Order: sequence, then structure tokens, then C-alpha cells
Amino acid sequence: MQVQITGKKIEISESLRTQTENKVREISEKYALNPLECSVTFSKAGHMIKCDIEMHLGREIYVRAHEETLDAYLSVEQAIETFEKRLRRHKKRLIDHYKKRDTKYEKVSGSQYVINAQVEQEVETDNPLVIAEMKTDIPTLTVSDAVMHLDLSDEQAILFNNEARNQLNVVYRRPDGNIGWIAPSLNSHV
Repeated sequence: MQVQITGKKIEISESLRTQTENKVREISEKYALNPLECSVTFSKAGHMIKCDIEMHLGREIYVRAHEETLDAYLSVEQAIETFEKRLRRHKKRLIDHYKKRDTKYEKVSGSQYVINAQVEQEVETDNPLVIAEMKTDIPTLTVSDAVMHLDLSDEQAILFNNEARNQLNVVYRRPDGNIGWIAPSLNSHV
């Protein structure tokens, strides 16, 4: 596994780099993971230091965690704890995914748009300014797999093709911390 440790607006000391790499490798061994790659990014925002960890486990499974504290060593420790909690919660399902590697993993192509919210507020027309358009893949998953992907990736929402209904669905993180699921009604007529 290749561990990439970088800093944005901050210089990474050799001891921090070594400690971070050792922690990532320790987690990989502890949970019997064979990740394709792992990236750890330290960034400075004001007086706070943020640590972002992302591990690509394969088959579109990314585990992410981030923490922000006054100390880089404390940030990486807390981010590793969050990372480990997510792995523990989904360990059995992750192992099942490794066993299912021979099965076909279907994806549908789609477009993803990034809209600049500040510019959108300033412009008072019905046509918001599109900043970026990117191709993206929409995975075919069960609802429980989509919830697992949402939880592991630390994203706010995931669009997926529901394996059971063959329809586009969304799972999202609600403001109260629970998970919401949006699915088209079976009785709807288009």
C-alpha cells in the first residue's frame, strides 16, 4: 500500500510523517485491509490544523475521516480514532465485499455539476452559474450498501441505482444525525 502524506500551507516534520504512516499501516494490519492507496493531508486554516485521511479499499469503497485541532499530532490521533470507528462499524460488510469481488459491479454514467453558491446568491436570475461539469459513475447498490458507503465516505449524500427496484435513489445525512432515504414512489406515473 502506498501512503501519501502531504501538507497544504504547512510543512510536515519527519516525525509526524513517520507516526502517521505507522498508524495507517497499523490499522490496515489490524483490520486485515489491503487498500489500494491511502492519502493523509494536513492543512492549516487560521490557527487550527486539519487532518484528512482517505483510504481506497477498492470497488468504489472509500473510507474517510477528518479532524481539526490546534496540534497536528492530536489531529491525526483523533482522525485515526474516527477512521477506526467507521471500520469497526462496517467490518463484517467490508469483508463480505472482498468475498464478492468476482461478481459484476455495475455502474451507470452520469454528469456531476458544481455550482458556485456565492455567485448564485449574487445573480438574481433563474439560471445559476455552473462552475464545473464532470463525468461520474452511479453505482448499483442495495440500500444498506449505500448507507455503508455514505457512512464510510463521510459525504452528505450518495446517489445510487437501487439494486432491488432498478431506480435512482438517494441516501443522505439528516441534520439530526440520522440517515434519510429518497426513493421514487412505486405508484408514480411519469
